Amino acid sequence: MRRQKNSNFSKRVSGCVTVTADECGGNNDRMIRKFIKKVKKDGIVEEFRSRTHYTKPSVIKAAARADRQRLIDKVNKDRSELLKPSGKRVNRKTRGRR
Repeated sequence: MRRQKNSNFSKRVSGCVTVTADECGGNNDRMIRKFIKKVKKDGIVEEFRSRTHYTKPSVIKAAARADRQRLIDKVNKDRSELLKPSGKRVNRKTRGRR
């Protein structure tokens, strides 16, 4: 049986980031901005910075744990805000009124 091509793998993998003049209409400033965006999206600068110095595995695990906890706290905060009634509908005790 012949395997079908997956659309995710149809993109050609290249070893470098390229920006063509056709993409940007020949505008040099736009080409530079587009190149910087592509490099940031691929995470090349972050990977370079992480590889310049050795990081202990325990530090990597601690950072991953902190990121995970930060995400959990963010989701819990959003969930609690959704469940909390708005200020207008809160039943407040009336002082001396019936």
